[in-house]
Amino acid sequence: MLKFIKNTEKLLIWGILIVMLTIILLAFIDIIYEIIQEIVKKPMFIIDANGLMNLFSLFLVLLIGLELLETIKAYLKDDIVHVEFIILVAIIAISRKVIIWDFKKYSTEELISLAGMIVALGVTYFLIKKADFKIKLKRKEKLP
Repeated sequence: MLKFIKNTEKLLIWGILIVMLTIILLAFIDIIYEIIQEIVKKPMFIIDANGLMNLFSLFLVLLIGLELLETIKAYLKDDIVHVEFIILVAIIAISRKVIIWDFKKYSTEELISLAGMIVALGVTYFLIKKADFKIKLKRKEKLP
C-alpha cells in the first residue's frame, strides 16, 4: 500500500512538472507574441512606457514560473523542499508587483507594506544562504 502511495505521488509530481512546463512554454510564446504586437503597432519599432511595463511584467511572471519549476524538480529529485527557491519565488512575485505599481490605483501604505515584505524576504533569503539551510521533508517510514 505504501509503495502504491509513493508511486502515485511520483506520478502526480511528474504531472505537475509537465503541466508547469507547458504553462511556461505557452507564457514564452505569449511574450514573443506581445513583443511582436508592440513592435508592429504604430509608430513601428517604438515601445511606449506602458507597453514596456507590460512586457517586464510578463518576463517576471515567466521567471516566477521557472522558479516554481525548479522547486518541483528539486522535490522530485531529492524529496526535499528547498526553502531558498520558495523565498526567491516570493521575492520575484512581490518585486513584480512593485515594478508594475500604479500610484493612482493603490495607496502609499500598500507600497510601504510591500517594501516591508521585500525586506523581510531579503533578510530571510540572506540568512538561509548564509546558513546553507534546507528543510528536508523526508518520510518517517522507509519504503522497500
